[in-house]
Amino acid sequence: MHPVTCNITSIKKLNAFLYRVFLQPIEPVSFKAGQYISIVMGENDKRHFSIANAPTGNQIELHIGATPENSYAMQVIEKMQDEGRVDAEIGNGVAYLRESSKRPIILVAGGTGFSYVKSLLEQIVNLQLTNPVYLYWGVKEYSHFYFADEACGWANDHKNIHFHPVIELPEAQWQGHQGYVHQAVLNEFKDLSAFDIYVVGRFEMAKIAREDFVKQGALLEHIYGDAFAFL
Repeated sequence: MHPVTCNITSIKKLNAFLYRVFLQPIEPVSFKAGQYISIVMGENDKRHFSIANAPTGNQIELHIGATPENSYAMQVIEKMQDEGRVDAEIGNGVAYLRESSKRPIILVAGGTGFSYVKSLLEQIVNLQLTNPVYLYWGVKEYSHFYFADEACGWANDHKNIHFHPVIELPEAQWQGHQGYVHQAVLNEFKDLSAFDIYVVGRFEMAKIAREDFVKQGALLEHIYGDAFAFL
């Protein structure tokens, strides 16, 4: 895959640690919902980020969690701000939406992994798929639900989409799911054999989630996540 130069059209800070970035490739590109982009930082240095939009339009949306302590991501943000453009490989990964599947869908996202499921959900809506979709988005605290209104909007507007926010360390008044995001799925569905399951988050979370889902009936060939290629 050859790198494509992308102009930075927008960088907006959504909260203390999260940047929403829009890239404009200088030539036509294609990708599937759920694939990721690799930003070229050097000859042997590529940084990977989920694409946050469906494959429509002509821009690439990214949600990049970056702090001074997280040089992997912060250096990418600084390069974008300083140079106004980056070279990127677009359309990597095998955890893309299986558009022809009729199976119900579980989307499991930790933190900024929501960007991955945003791409999937946008495409599900675009294609008017009728599969039941259950989105579980887990964060440490409520303020980290940076796209909660949009997630609730999908659930309100489409009867087949269900949004289940999960907070690891909730405040006393929180009435929803709490603890680890994948555990909320296990608590809700005692038999996972019928589902297509898409998982994104920290590698440790993805590994444990896959193991626990299989114990509860999930089929390995129907669990998708690009983290699994590195485990």
